[in-house]
Amino acid sequence: MHHIHERGLDLTSSLIKDHEVILKMLERLGAKLGYWKSSKSIEYESLTTFLEFAKTFIDKCHHGKEERCLFPCLERRGIPREHGPIGVMLQEHEQGRQIVKQIERALKDLGEEEAKHLEITELCESYVELLKQHIAKENEVLFPMGESVTSMEDKTSTNTCYERVESAEVGHEVHEKYVKLADSF
Repeated sequence: MHHIHERGLDLTSSLIKDHEVILKMLERLGAKLGYWKSSKSIEYESLTTFLEFAKTFIDKCHHGKEERCLFPCLERRGIPREHGPIGVMLQEHEQGRQIVKQIERALKDLGEEEAKHLEITELCESYVELLKQHIAKENEVLFPMGESVTSMEDKTSTNTCYERVESAEVGHEVHEKYVKLADSF
């Protein structure tokens, strides 16, 4: 039984592992946000580290694997992009990118303006919330759907594609660095 279950996860198990790392990082950021709000201050270094994680691990690496490997495979198997789950996921990836850009802009303007502290923490909260809901939709709806419509051949070629994207975007060592970062952040 366990063996079948494992095989069934072939298409998305590496993405689910990424999700675990991302969720851990979001939890850690969430804990910091509470402190930042009450102290009306922001740990600049922590936030820039998180933004680097968001742009590199979450976006280039993880979303890259979904957008360049998984989603095209699912579309070929009849899961629609337009007015379908893939379109929604792509829209949310874009929303996440925009929030990260807004945080970076607000961080540049961060003088002694208390308003900026609040803006930054609120943007961070929006990002955390967006991603948690997004990951739940993928894990609970899109990924199981994908597993059910794809062949072993699809699973093999999609996993090869993930490896290509990962090594092209960040490389294995950098990927591991981010996995460790989520533990220590």
